[in-house]
Amino acid sequence: MPLPTLPAIAADASGGVTSGGNGNTNGDWLYHLLVKAGVTPSTAHSVHDFVIRPLEIVLVIVVAVLVAHFGARAIRRLLGKVAQQAADRSSGDRTGARAVTLVALVGNLWRFFVGVVAFFIILGMLGVDLTPLLASATVIGATIGFGAQSLVRDYLSGFLLTMEDQFGIGDTITVNTTSGVVEDVSLRVTRVRAADGSVWYLPNGDIRKLANASRGWAKAIVDVPVPATDAATLERAKDVVADAARAVAAGPRFAASCTEPPEILGIVAANADACTLRVALRTSTDHHAALERALREAVVGRLAEAGLWPAGAAGTAGTAGE
Repeated sequence: MPLPTLPAIAADASGGVTSGGNGNTNGDWLYHLLVKAGVTPSTAHSVHDFVIRPLEIVLVIVVAVLVAHFGARAIRRLLGKVAQQAADRSSGDRTGARAVTLVALVGNLWRFFVGVVAFFIILGMLGVDLTPLLASATVIGATIGFGAQSLVRDYLSGFLLTMEDQFGIGDTITVNTTSGVVEDVSLRVTRVRAADGSVWYLPNGDIRKLANASRGWAKAIVDVPVPATDAATLERAKDVVADAARAVAAGPRFAASCTEPPEILGIVAANADACTLRVALRTSTDHHAALERALREAVVGRLAEAGLWPAGAAGTAGTAGE
């Protein structure tokens, strides 16, 4: 067995010139520069690991943040122009809302992609061997699939909800018992602002059934009790309600949004003293709630003027008069 040479023994004693901490120190230009300047190899190695390496990691993080920010902005501008052109060619009212939702989704995807790339770059800088990690990607993916099924379901549901355009930013939706305006849509969660100002975060995987009140048109429906003393009184109440609904539809506030005449749908409930009469008025989704309030106020006011409100009192008076 040959004896080790003197240079090899000196190299090992000097702190690992041939194989510094992670095996790549000799290939680093700063390490060689410090050694040539008279710094001991161990000190040069420490400077590289505890000063230069953290600065490099910080630099990668800063660059990743800038790339994510300006990349998302560029995506927003590019897709915004495409969406505007599509809106100009399309006659649908959903084009703008869908474009805003898709832009937000693509921006989130871009930021996620940049973050993953930066994470693996930092692992490589720390000397972590990525080959076993990448080779076991299938096993890791299967483990995540079984262990985080709800998370995978959230991401998949978010993608499908966006692609199918079930709702978009600015829509008013109802999911289970939660109602509000959609403020943000990501692959995992949907943020909804309720009428009282509360912010609800709905995991996309839990959205099994929803109601969207911002599509196409809506109907303002008002149920009002009217006297049920006799047929003539009931017919008179119908005429009063119809006149009040027509006045609201023709008024300056809702004339532009009410494209059809009001409908008296008839009696939907009845008891010994009163019948519940339903009136409906078709309008745009933006004026639905306001029109319902105005219609209810006008109907009650007209019935009161005609002596038909409240229904119970009117029915009692009619019976006494007989």
